[in-house]
Amino acid sequence: MGWLAFLGRQGATGMSVSLLISAALPLFVPGAGTALRPGLPAMIMVFLVNAFARIDVGDARQILARPTKLLCGLVWVVLVIPILFWAALSMVGRENLDPGLVLALSLQAAAAPIMATPAVAMVLEMNVTFSVLLLLATMIIQPFTAPLVAPWVAGSAIQVDGLLLGRNLLLMIGGSVMISAVIRRVVGLATLEKYRFETSGANLIVFTLFGLTMFDGVVVRAFTDPWLVAGLSATAFLIALGSIAAAFIVLRAFGRDDAFITGFAAGHRNVGLMAAAQSGSLPDMTWLYFALVQLPIYLTPQIVRLIARFGRRLARLRS
Repeated sequence: MGWLAFLGRQGATGMSVSLLISAALPLFVPGAGTALRPGLPAMIMVFLVNAFARIDVGDARQILARPTKLLCGLVWVVLVIPILFWAALSMVGRENLDPGLVLALSLQAAAAPIMATPAVAMVLEMNVTFSVLLLLATMIIQPFTAPLVAPWVAGSAIQVDGLLLGRNLLLMIGGSVMISAVIRRVVGLATLEKYRFETSGANLIVFTLFGLTMFDGVVVRAFTDPWLVAGLSATAFLIALGSIAAAFIVLRAFGRDDAFITGFAAGHRNVGLMAAAQSGSLPDMTWLYFALVQLPIYLTPQIVRLIARFGRRLARLRS
């Protein structure tokens, strides 16, 4: 299992390599990602179980004893950012956009943060517990909020089956919570911590398979329709990095680390879970945008590390 631990120690670099593999492999094995899409719910549940099983109960109790910060973060992710999505779509005009893109943005607005949020906190050497609790809180209420938020953001431009969405989310999230509880009970938190790098390595492999389901055909599309791909990529990065900047400005009382994690969680949403919860096929435009949303997910940790490194060098020069 040493090779799994090696993979798990790669951090942000491993995520970037995973991105390259996910984007390049479909060029040599066309249709690989499409063939893997039926397994998307299982991949998402692996991320969920790993995230829920790693909660530090001691630290969690300290944060829950003073829940103000967690509740504010929850309102920011679940309510404030979706309102901004709704306002932006209303200003642009939903009728002026491809229905598949409207569906993608609506599902993105209603989604919980990505499962990798705690992993990103670890990679950037931030406190993991707040990110896990924020993720857990949003995941618990998502089956009840997403069926309301997604159709509201979409407006009358498209139809979103909120009941079906909520039922599938409840099954996947509830099942993952129960499995993670059994694992913690049988294996124990100490053992999970002992093999954290092996677990992270396995997570990275599943992350690569997940990327394949999203990126199949995207590189070819970048050559055949470059302006569309560039525009959707710019939208994905604007939402991701803009959410972090907004959280730094508005939630600065949280402290630097927790404000960043709240902004990261708000801007990097688990569109894969929403895709898995949608019964039937999604429009090609929705899949394309969901694929390009992965770019800031994979690359933001690297961007943040570069900015932090530049900031430290600038501070040394000034001193």
